[in-house]
Amino acid sequence: MSARAVLHRFSRDDSGATAVELAFVLPILVVLLFGTFQFGLAQHRLSSIRYAMNMSSRAVMLNPAMTEAQVEALVKSKLEGIADPNVNVTMLTITTAQGKVARLTGVYTGDIGVPMLATFPVNFQTTVETTLPSA
Repeated sequence: MSARAVLHRFSRDDSGATAVELAFVLPILVVLLFGTFQFGLAQHRLSSIRYAMNMSSRAVMLNPAMTEAQVEALVKSKLEGIADPNVNVTMLTITTAQGKVARLTGVYTGDIGVPMLATFPVNFQTTVETTLPSA
């Protein structure tokens, strides 16, 4: 094969093939990109809820007379501006041999939505316990 035939072989117009390949690959890349973003956002929400629950349990330790409504309001106020504050918080005081323990449970329900795919529900529950000072 001569050099001229080799040059002619590789100088064909392939611009249409590139556009078709892009049309096949681009939707997959977009789904992966949005999926990664949504998963990271869900992880951020979950870690923010855990942080707010820990901070609220410390407040209960300092003020054991706090009610469940006050604790839930405190958790939601800590989540304002950093994550979704739609968290249901319950507080249970347990008496053990070592003393009283406050058990805070936070339940969060949200969704992960990716374009061209179904929406997946996220159900997260975290429990934080703190020892209350003796009276």
